[in-house]
Amino acid sequence: MRILSFFSSSGMDDQPVQYLFTWIHLIYFLICVFVFIILMRIFLHQKPSIQKLFINICLVLMIIMKYAGEAIFVSEWYLFGAVSTYSHSFWDWRTFFSFQMCGVNNILLPLVIWFKIKPLKDYIFLSSILGGIAVIIYPLGVLSGDPFAITLPMLRSMIVHLLLVFVPCFLIATGETSVERKNWKRTAIGVLGMAAWAMYGNLFVDAKANNMYLMTNPFFGGPIPIINMIPDGYHVLVLAVFLSIGLIICYYFVDIFAAIAKKAANQKQASEIPI
Repeated sequence: MRILSFFSSSGMDDQPVQYLFTWIHLIYFLICVFVFIILMRIFLHQKPSIQKLFINICLVLMIIMKYAGEAIFVSEWYLFGAVSTYSHSFWDWRTFFSFQMCGVNNILLPLVIWFKIKPLKDYIFLSSILGGIAVIIYPLGVLSGDPFAITLPMLRSMIVHLLLVFVPCFLIATGETSVERKNWKRTAIGVLGMAAWAMYGNLFVDAKANNMYLMTNPFFGGPIPIINMIPDGYHVLVLAVFLSIGLIICYYFVDIFAAIAKKAANQKQASEIPI
């Protein structure tokens, strides 16, 4: 019975508001921060070949977790029916693609890194960091139901969103890549493109969807100040402001890891100068 409950989406419809800003949320947040720091400390000074292998493992894990979750939701549909709103048939659009920022980046981030798609890099890196941090701060799909009843869908959400933050930061910290402010227009276009894609899903694919929270305000009446008072429609303007501020903060966030890369490069250069 415990094995079956591990491979289940039961409880995922229960919103995590009841755990928000509680000690359970604090523990979850600290675990994410701890894992982030430990992985950085372990792999940041490894040989480039080991770093590359490690990042590839992370990217493969992201994709595996993405479709492992879909396999669970599809299996539930045929074996038990609608266990939750996440359960769906194989031929449901959710099996193949997503209209949410994190769901899209779950696939695009590995592709951008593996195939070196530079025009998308700045937007994908920044939006991955922002989306991952947003879920860590507001852990929808993680601290739902019984937070101590660990399930694969919950682990999937936690691991994927943590890696969405970690992988771009790690690649910037190693000097493997960079995110430049001069490319802010690409980031802006990426955000608008993602919003258009999400709205397409809301209007033409699933009329009940609320992708990127563009249709209704899910925070109305909740514990988050300001946005919990904004009625539907007007909340989009507030979300746009928050998104813009979040991306600006992410630019400063990646600057920290760029500084780490620069410091490491200077130390390496100094060590190679003959005495």
